[in-house]
Amino acid sequence: MIYVGIDVASNKHDVCIMSEEGEIFGNVFQIRNSRDEYKKLLNKIKDAKKLFKDSNVRIGIESTGAYSSALVNYLSNCDAIEVIYINPILTNMFQHSELVHYAKTDKLDAEGICNFLQQKKKKLYTYTPPSYHIQEAKSLGRELNNINKSLNKQINHLTSLLHVVFPEFFQIFPRIKGKLCLSLLEVFPTPRDYLNKRVSTIFNLGYKAAKGHFSQSQANAILSLAKHSIGFYSSSDSIIIKQLVQLIKLLTEQKAELIKRMTALVKEHCPILLSIPGIGGNIACTIYGEIGDISNFHNADALVAFSGVNPLVFESGNFKAKNTMISKKGSAYLRNALIQASRIIARFDPTFRNYFDKKKAEGKCYNSCINHVAKKLIRVLHHLLKNNCDYQIVNN
Repeated sequence: MIYVGIDVASNKHDVCIMSEEGEIFGNVFQIRNSRDEYKKLLNKIKDAKKLFKDSNVRIGIESTGAYSSALVNYLSNCDAIEVIYINPILTNMFQHSELVHYAKTDKLDAEGICNFLQQKKKKLYTYTPPSYHIQEAKSLGRELNNINKSLNKQINHLTSLLHVVFPEFFQIFPRIKGKLCLSLLEVFPTPRDYLNKRVSTIFNLGYKAAKGHFSQSQANAILSLAKHSIGFYSSSDSIIIKQLVQLIKLLTEQKAELIKRMTALVKEHCPILLSIPGIGGNIACTIYGEIGDISNFHNADALVAFSGVNPLVFESGNFKAKNTMISKKGSAYLRNALIQASRIIARFDPTFRNYFDKKKAEGKCYNSCINHVAKKLIRVLHHLLKNNCDYQIVNN
């Protein structure tokens, strides 16, 4: 077996080629992200095959997100090459265990990946590229997560600004949410903008934005609060509030478009997930994209570990920790989606509700109970996906 260790970076990748006996082929060299450079790598591997008289090649690449994606996909489609996608935590711990005085350079890291492949050859699995639809679901789920973070950030910014500019606004709208609230802020961002305005003007705007769910008494209340506001503001605050409202509206539209596409995708390719109460189109699509091919997980425990909701174990001598945190390893996107689904399913499904109540009776806090529900949900998901069957609600 010929081992190839590739230390991935943004602009270049360091490559080490090693024989089964640990002999390094030439010097550690670099390649960049281009087709010609990838062909250079394949030619080097071809030369190493001739020198070592071995046709079996195993390439190790650390899972470093976007930087390694193009290289992994290219090599996975090459014949007679086995690609191993490695968790960087494992290679880092391995190299620290090999040397007391550990020096870190890209060349040494590439060599360290080769040594890791050689030592752990019986415990590694070949990387299988995900299908087009799984990759699409994964991208959509992660983009929705990014949009939600941006949306929450802008809403929090707008909320804090309004507490200074127009604190009385929250007497009518406790939360910055909905078309009515945003439409009023976009046209009347500060209390000064309400001055000399007729009640009918405010009412007509609110009535149209809320599709009839806005009364004249509410318009009167807003106008009265604006006239006697204690808010402190300048002309720049008006511009900032308008821009924040426009940005929130844009992000909300983008979010709705993503959810629509995610729902359609999961209905077509993995409708099983939608049979579980509490899992809608966006959560189902995120779970589908993050789990990928269920055959990659040989049992439910492996999927639990991948989601990061498995409890940490700490024992030493006669001591055994009873209360430990979850590991939070693996996919944070999958874990967040499962926690969201667990909060809903614990309320509406009898089986999960009883399980939640059982953990609550044991004295566990709410978040701990939800984590237990999430672990149970993962085992259910593993069973459904493995056996290609819908979820059946059992009424106790």
